Amino acid sequence: MTAAVASLAGVTVDVSADRGRRRTAVRVLDDVSLELAPGTVTALIGESGCGKSMVASALCELLPVGSVATGRVRIGDRTLDPRDSAWHRVRGREVGLVPQSPATSFTPVRTIGSHLSETVTVLGADRSVRELADAVAYPAWALDRYPHEVSGGMAQRAAIAAAVAGRPRVLVADEPTSALDPELAAATWRLLAGAAADGAGVLVVTHDIETLRQVGVCDAIAVMREGRLLARFSAGEFDGLASTSASDAADAAYSADATTRLTDDEYIAQFLQEVR
Repeated sequence: MTAAVASLAGVTVDVSADRGRRRTAVRVLDDVSLELAPGTVTALIGESGCGKSMVASALCELLPVGSVATGRVRIGDRTLDPRDSAWHRVRGREVGLVPQSPATSFTPVRTIGSHLSETVTVLGADRSVRELADAVAYPAWALDRYPHEVSGGMAQRAAIAAAVAGRPRVLVADEPTSALDPELAAATWRLLAGAAADGAGVLVVTHDIETLRQVGVCDAIAVMREGRLLARFSAGEFDGLASTSASDAADAAYSADATTRLTDDEYIAQFLQEVR
């Protein structure tokens, strides 16, 4: 059995929130354990606000200021606490992040080429800016453009180029296709699959299950709810369940009124029903 290239083990995260005049702790991740195998793409799905992006943040140690985290994160042979000081040596080199809003993640007064050049220098990358741009089909003429001057798809490709510059063993992409049309979304999925083909373990936070299944690049799908990881399926298992999900559980999930709380099985069945 292939060893995981990255894993979360019992990760729990509480963040502070204002409740009237009081500040209270809100649990956003609850004992989450997840493994990523090298050379695979895992999609993390679930309703908005269930903690998917927080899982991505935990894998990169980019948790909100003031949050309290417990559990362990393992990247390759390193086992790290969520607040371990070694993260600054790991981030970028062993873990790459494609942020949720790539265009706004770049400094607006610097060109895309300038950003990539700095990334190449800081990480000691073995590819030039032009080679990185070619690897993600980012046009050379657009390297001199500022972030606001490029399309959403081009900004996404530039963000992927920056994330893979150090050839990280783990690549995390947070909603990489949310603002893209189906054609560009499919192209983005293929770029992420290319990183997996090079040996990386790829985790993608997404709501775009339809394009994901159509492109056929996903190896596993994990389902979250209210900060908990409920289930993990292989892509084949997920497709099989989705194609036969007219079960009592799925029907109950869809017929339940807004005041009825779904069981975890019904919640999973609802996702299967939606992509059937």
